[in-house]
Formats: sequence, structure tokens, C-alpha cells
Amino acid sequence: MQRFRDLSTANCRKIDRTMMGMSNLETLDELEVRFLAESSTILPADCMCWNNWSPDLSYLMNFKMNEPYTRPFKNLLGVFNELVAHHPVIAAGQLLATSEGVKRLSDFESYRRFRENPLFREVYRHLDSNYQLAYTPSVLQDRRIVLTWNRRALDFTERDREIFHFIGLRLGAISQLVEKRQILERNWQALCGFVDALVPAVHVSSLGAHDVKLLTRLLQPGTRNDIATDLRIRRDSVDKRLGSIRERLGLENHHQLLSALTELKKR
Repeated sequence: MQRFRDLSTANCRKIDRTMMGMSNLETLDELEVRFLAESSTILPADCMCWNNWSPDLSYLMNFKMNEPYTRPFKNLLGVFNELVAHHPVIAAGQLLATSEGVKRLSDFESYRRFRENPLFREVYRHLDSNYQLAYTPSVLQDRRIVLTWNRRALDFTERDREIFHFIGLRLGAISQLVEKRQILERNWQALCGFVDALVPAVHVSSLGAHDVKLLTRLLQPGTRNDIATDLRIRRDSVDKRLGSIRERLGLENHHQLLSALTELKKR
């Protein structure tokens, strides 16, 4: 809490309660929608935007915004990408630094000068946005999530910046958790499809979450001793659980299981 000196324990608890309710969501799309719907209760702003940037930050892939801003902005993605170099934070070479801390638009360009900026004339005037906070809470496999909060009047205070940073740290952890869950689901579905093709009568639904976790760990480099260490179980427990999985999948031996996993890695 030392880095958030302007936030009370009550503020942090309120944020945590709101964010924890999102931790069990299954997809990033669900998280986007839920976050935009609920975050206005913990940070006062007019326009709230969840931006999905390419991993190298070369272009904005897509975005979601709170109502009533979705409609006027939905056809401006191409224009935004054409003019994004004029964004004060980007022009100052600070977009990458938003992974480390919250950046305020007014720290780089005054409101009066921003109104003369091509990005404001072509894009931000549609949002009636004069002030902005930007922060990258999470860097995922296929994107960087960059959040921006916009206001019509009154610049964001240092306390607002702290609230935004605290929210972002929580969202970063949750988004990475959701991404891992999505990757696990994709891998699991691919494995199920491969095993179904190999043994049509298999009942993959008999495998539980611990089985899936063990199989997912087998997809990664390392020995069974490494797996036992990572999962904090005995080596013989790993062997017993793998034997049980093979039996339920209808596979005859460990080699067949490894072949299935090797095929999955190729995909």
C-alpha cells in the first residue's frame, strides 16, 4: 500500500470486491464487457475504453467502450490507426512506459494544444474527450491491453491516477488468469479431438481439472521429476495419475499418451 498513499483501505477493498467478481470469467471478451460495465463504480470517468493493441504496439487491433460512446467511435478505428502517431503519449514515446505506470495526456500536451491535434479533430472530438489516463495492465500472448479513461472536464488528479493503477494491477492478474484458462481449454479440446479420433469410444469427460492440469504440464519441456516438483506432488503420484488418465482415455501405454501430446504440440 505504500505506493498508493492516497488510497484508503476502504477504497482498496471496494476495488478488490469489484475485481474479484470477474476472476471466474471464461474468456477475455467476457472480461472486457464486465469490466467496462462495472469499473465506472470505482473510477469516475466519462468514456472508458479497453484497447487491444498488437503485441509490438504498431496498431490498435480492436476496442470496446462503454455506452454511449460505442456508436460514434465504431467506424473510427481506421482513422485512429492512421493518426495514432499524433497521440501525445505516443508522440512522446511513452506508450511502452504505460506498462509500468499510469500516463496522463495532459502531462505531454495541453488541452488547448490537443484541440489543434489532428487526432482530436478526427477522433476525440466525437468523444468530447479533453483529458485522459492511459495504462497497460497486461501483456498477453496475442495482444497488449491498454486501458484509457477519458473525461470531458476536470483533469485527473494524482489520487485518480493511483485508483486507476490499483485497478489495473488487479485487472492484469485477472486477464492473465483468464488467458491461461482459454489456452488450457483450447489445448484440452484439441487433445480430446485427437484422442477421440484415436479411440472413438473414449470418454474424455471422465477427466477432471487436476488431470487437465497434469496433461497441460506434460505439453511443456521437462521430465516427470520436474512435473512432480512443479505440481508439489511425489514422482510416484505423477506416474499413478498418468496411468489412471491413460486408462480412462483408452490408451495402452505412456508412449501413446506422449504421441497424442506431441501431435497436439504440432497443432
